[in-house]
Amino acid sequence: MRLKDRVSLITGAASGIGAATAKTFAREGAAVVVADLNDEGGKRIVDQIRDGGGSAEFVHADIGQPREVEAMIRFAIDRFGRLDVLHNNAVFAAAGHVGEIALEGWQKTIDVGLTAYWYATRCALAEMVTRKRGAIVNTASISGLAADYMLGAYNTIKAGVINLTRATAIEYARKGIRCNAVCPGVTATPPLMAILNSGDGTMMKRICEAIPMGRLADPQEIANVVAFLASDEASYVTGAFFVADGGITANTGMPGLLGTGPEW
Repeated sequence: MRLKDRVSLITGAASGIGAATAKTFAREGAAVVVADLNDEGGKRIVDQIRDGGGSAEFVHADIGQPREVEAMIRFAIDRFGRLDVLHNNAVFAAAGHVGEIALEGWQKTIDVGLTAYWYATRCALAEMVTRKRGAIVNTASISGLAADYMLGAYNTIKAGVINLTRATAIEYARKGIRCNAVCPGVTATPPLMAILNSGDGTMMKRICEAIPMGRLADPQEIANVVAFLASDEASYVTGAFFVADGGITANTGMPGLLGTGPEW
């Protein structure tokens, strides 16, 4: 069990990548604090973990509010005595052309998707540094490595998360803290699937055609990477970002000039 006796906190853990990570951490022996705005979903994940013999608690947290970030970190420490692993994962993103995004949407995107990651890290470090041990894993994205149409705000925060990861890693490496990021590709999370399933299937087909593996990631496949980065198996890994995208960023985007493509 790679995370035996570790105490972990995961934001956005009521569904998608966060939920898969929470259950994976529990299977690997960690006590898990599930943090989310979605009380019903978060409590359901806690129940599933407990039914499987794991240890978990739910805390309601709007990470766009600094006081709630402080409260969720305190909750984990008060409940389990310490905090060993922080997985910053929750996100909000306003969509639209860069010249048309509302200021309020841009600001909320930054507050939830970048400032909250920094502030949760800051709060967690206060505990981790005293013990000279800790692992922080941030959910970035391949959208932090390149741009997407009408997702400029999302591209901005995910690029910021990658460099926040690097900055944290180099500053705290000699204090026993590791910080890494996972960069998922297109993943079958509930919000994305709701969008893709609302049409005639054309968009899903186009996305899958663009991915060399020909399919979306399952949230569990991303959770597996997070669990590795949180564990001592990654003891010499810090300041890194791990791409898990089915090969999409390995492709230049050019068609097969010699007549070959993803299927041949």
